[in-house]
Amino acid sequence: MRSSARLALVLLLLLPYLIWLQRIPAWSLPAPGEWLPSLLHAVFQAALSALSSLLFGFILFVAAQGWTTPRARRWTELALLLPNMIPPLFLVLGLLSWLAPFPYGLGAVIVAHVLLNAGLVAVALDRLLHAKMGGMAETAWILGGSRRAFWRRIAWPYLRADVASLFLLVFSLCLTSFSIPLVLGGQRLVTLEVTIFEVIRSEGRWDKALLFAALQSLFLFMLAWSLPRPFAPGTQVSRRHLPFLSVRGLSGLVFLPAFILLVGWVIGVSQALQVGNMLSEIPLFEAVISSLVLGLSVGLLHLMLFLWLALVFPNPWLERFLSGYLAPSPTITGFAMLLLPDNGEIINLLKLTVALTLISFPLLCRWMVHSALNSLRQQISVARVLGATWPAVAFEIVWPQLAPQLMRASGLAALWASGDFAISGIVTSQWQTLPLLMNELIGSYRLEAAQLLLLPLMLVGLSLYALFVGATRYVTH
Repeated sequence: MRSSARLALVLLLLLPYLIWLQRIPAWSLPAPGEWLPSLLHAVFQAALSALSSLLFGFILFVAAQGWTTPRARRWTELALLLPNMIPPLFLVLGLLSWLAPFPYGLGAVIVAHVLLNAGLVAVALDRLLHAKMGGMAETAWILGGSRRAFWRRIAWPYLRADVASLFLLVFSLCLTSFSIPLVLGGQRLVTLEVTIFEVIRSEGRWDKALLFAALQSLFLFMLAWSLPRPFAPGTQVSRRHLPFLSVRGLSGLVFLPAFILLVGWVIGVSQALQVGNMLSEIPLFEAVISSLVLGLSVGLLHLMLFLWLALVFPNPWLERFLSGYLAPSPTITGFAMLLLPDNGEIINLLKLTVALTLISFPLLCRWMVHSALNSLRQQISVARVLGATWPAVAFEIVWPQLAPQLMRASGLAALWASGDFAISGIVTSQWQTLPLLMNELIGSYRLEAAQLLLLPLMLVGLSLYALFVGATRYVTH
């Protein structure tokens, strides 16, 4: 029974590729000259973005150690994770407000990726260091060791495997990024996702696009399997601080990414208000309802899949697969749903819900759920020895303890889905969500009107996130 459930979960995650294999009538392998330059350029962009994110993230981590009280630590972590929690459209519009004309291209994409991921790197380093080396750092501080000696002789040899896994996570996010390069890349195809999109849209080469996506997934899968262990930043927020590792004068840097986003949004909204009423012809109410329904559907489907995963956990083969299978290609997933038969408002909603879930589920599972499940491995083993059934383990051991974590991950998926415009634009044109309206306004050079729609979009996303997090108290009693 559990073997069939594990196989069904794997097949569901591989669904976009299975759909494409059935729908493509003929295959022709592209010459190396057609795909090798795109792959090298995408790898160069992702590597530079990941290295820059790790470097700036380390600076933010050092800056965060200057905040000592538990309340300050909570606020700094929220500020660091804010760019990674909000939909990419917030980041894009925030950056577009700062410069006019905006310098589209490779540099803009790298800057956006650094702002998006540096805070995640800082929080991951903070949790790793406190979980694995907090006592060592305090001992080195008491014995009078220098910061440089601690990082070079103790921390780096002990944490370099974790840093390599963290680099792979950020690298994969930058390599498979679609929304940000689609808007900020200009005429440059800076990721394989944008290349795949252009191949399908301009050439109609479905087989070539699928081979590009398979090449990208295989490349990431091989990198993940080459690492000794998957990235697991831990489930607990660090409340301690290590002043030994802080640098005076850097503590304010933790708010820099959030400051850039929020001030950029304020600039855009102020410019929009000066222009006047620009939303009279926009179906705002229908777009808000569509965004709410879509986000709620994606969040509920994530919750169902997390419970499904809890039923079949632990299993070494499945864990290894999930550690290597980071996420399917967003472009391939979107067009795979488009290839399915039947159309209609409800059918398109289901297709879009499945597409967005398949894209974000592996990331959220790797980031927030896998390490939480691992923390219960010993309890699960004891329960099984005492004769507990697998459903009893899932709903009486795993769910009561991990419900807050699973609901938070589902709420984050709902927030991301409510702000998606790239995949939604591929799968359906009948669901006119707020991000799709904003993307149309950006394309018609009505940036101020798009900025003004950020407010209802923010309210929709935060409401969905609060709904899932707030529901935890009711579903666990």
